[in-house]
Amino acid sequence: MLFRWLIRCLLFAWEFPQNIIGLATYLNLKRKDKILRTEFGQERFFIETPHRGVSLGIFVFWTKRSNRYKNLANDCKLHEFGHSIQSRMLGPIYLVIVGLPSAMRHLYSIWHIRKTGKNWDAYYAGFPENWADKLGGVKS
Repeated sequence: MLFRWLIRCLLFAWEFPQNIIGLATYLNLKRKDKILRTEFGQERFFIETPHRGVSLGIFVFWTKRSNRYKNLANDCKLHEFGHSIQSRMLGPIYLVIVGLPSAMRHLYSIWHIRKTGKNWDAYYAGFPENWADKLGGVKS
């Protein structure tokens, strides 16, 4: 039991920047009453929200609204879980290696929708989104 807590503390420190941002995001959403459900599993907090999908260390925010596949009702949850595995692998460089490219893809997808009126179909096809899908077990 003590060993498990020691490992958890070390992992929290390894992912410290994203855990601090994740905690702040959690507290902000809680203050705004935007958390639908929270569960702990696989050493992470899975937090269902009305509109947000982002993974920040041990905090996995997901929504049913951004699911791509009708036959897979939790693909956003699995995708964000994949990002949390990336965070665990990359530690303090996660925000630069994964977070920044992911944010850029997200901003481009918003621009694409505004410009064309259609979703950007290639969003999940490139790095780091395709890697997150693979790690999280998303299957179309």
